[in-house]
Amino acid sequence: MPNIDSRLMATIQEGRCVAFVGAGFSAAAGLPQWKDLIRAVAGDLPTDARGPEYALVASMLDDQPTPSSRELAMAAQLLFDSHGEDAFRERLALALRKEALPADMRLRLKHLYGIPFRAILTTNFDPLLPGLPPGPEAYRKLLRGRRPSPWREALARVALDPGPPGGERADGDAVVIQLHGRLDVAQSLVLTRAQYQRRLYADPAYLTVLRSLFATSTVLFLGYSLNDAYLNELRSELVEAFAGSGRSGEPLAWAVIEGVSEVACRYYERHEGLGVVAYCRGKAGREHAGFDAILKAIYDETNPIHRLGELLAGRRVLWFDPNPAHNHRGRDLLRAASAECGDAGDAFGECFVEARTLDQAWMRLLSPGRIDLVVCHWGHGLAADGRANGEALLRRVAGLRAGGNNAAPVVIFSGGGEYESVNRRRALDLGAAEFVSRWEDLIAVLERVLGETFTGRGGLASARA
Repeated sequence: MPNIDSRLMATIQEGRCVAFVGAGFSAAAGLPQWKDLIRAVAGDLPTDARGPEYALVASMLDDQPTPSSRELAMAAQLLFDSHGEDAFRERLALALRKEALPADMRLRLKHLYGIPFRAILTTNFDPLLPGLPPGPEAYRKLLRGRRPSPWREALARVALDPGPPGGERADGDAVVIQLHGRLDVAQSLVLTRAQYQRRLYADPAYLTVLRSLFATSTVLFLGYSLNDAYLNELRSELVEAFAGSGRSGEPLAWAVIEGVSEVACRYYERHEGLGVVAYCRGKAGREHAGFDAILKAIYDETNPIHRLGELLAGRRVLWFDPNPAHNHRGRDLLRAASAECGDAGDAFGECFVEARTLDQAWMRLLSPGRIDLVVCHWGHGLAADGRANGEALLRRVAGLRAGGNNAAPVVIFSGGGEYESVNRRRALDLGAAEFVSRWEDLIAVLERVLGETFTGRGGLASARA
């Protein structure tokens, strides 16, 4: 597994990192590259529909093996002039249509969405990463929108009905901005030379927003060549602005790049404020396997559902709540975590134990087979039908421990309300490991408590602490 710099991991886990995704990220989908895309847009127009620009573009594509990106942008502009905006976008959308994604691309998307980035920016206008085009709504969400915790984002994406990769994301997810527009939003597209210039100079807010974002967040470039002059200019401004200040030894941005030497890595960090995560080109057909390995390593370390799945391996959890819906939700959560680490079948059923009454919970705790963790509701006193609150279970567990017996830690997971602080204090006084009322907080607590149970066993906890 690749060794990722701990400084980058820290910025992601703290919610300070923004992903900046370029065309290289979508390569695994098999979408056409620049030259082939322009050729597809040019197409086989009927002779009477061809303007003089068509012949010029076709000649360049046929005669030049590797036209520059500048020339291709110019060619795109000539085709735009010849076709008109609507026909140009239609041909572009047809060239980028993908009925089914390869497994490598689906996994790449899962890992990207599952890393708790503060936001995801992309210069791609293909439909793989649908998001907002630049504009007031996108700018407000990016700079002034609510910041969901990384726990909630990963929980919504991975555990509880995340939807298909590449589909529309839930409101609680990280904001996705398509900087070069969307194919289905007229006048938002940036592909031609004139469109590129218009985005930079006719929308003064665009550079202002990017400058603010780069100044306040750590950016991780993924599948991006770092050849855009205006982005390099923004990074250079920040290097000079922050020279001699800020967190000592922490790059202002990071990039996953192929084939970068140690000398170049040292130079980039020291003089351009850019930390480099390098990988080597693989064999034909898997040239960028190193990129995927790095993305997976970041996901494995920062996605809380995956981390929880690692800690659940070989563990047994008792979920005690009189509300069946809550138990089912808990089962879904833990099953998703177990599935992350390859265990979602019959073995999972032995790891999840359910109880709806105090007597059932107590019987499970005393029966053969170790229980490593109890998640319990709080409630309001003993009910006539035998359902009990968490206080009653905590008192019984305390008595078990007082008799010299081992007992699993108990986490109280209950609704908030005006008495939450009072109930929490009472639960902790009775020996509860923690009292939480939100799913995202529960994920963090389960990871901490399960990690603590590994201490001294040579397991995962010492590495996670």
